[in-house]
Amino acid sequence: MTRPIICVILMVVFVLGMVTKETQGEKMCHVNISYGDEDCESMVCYADCSSKWKGIGVCVSSKSPNCICTYSCQN
Repeated sequence: MTRPIICVILMVVFVLGMVTKETQGEKMCHVNISYGDEDCESMVCYADCSSKWKGIGVCVSSKSPNCICTYSCQN
């Protein structure tokens, strides 16, 4: 019973956080970084995204060569 309540509370906080960012005019952009034949490594993905776009990079999966970088768009 408590687990669903906690999930609902977290979802409400998450949605309110996203609405707050949208009202501030901050838009988020995404770019795909591919490492060719190599698997994506989370630390390399994060470092590449951080250095190039000042964003946060996350591997799609451990066996995938793709990294998704999310960063703040310039208005």
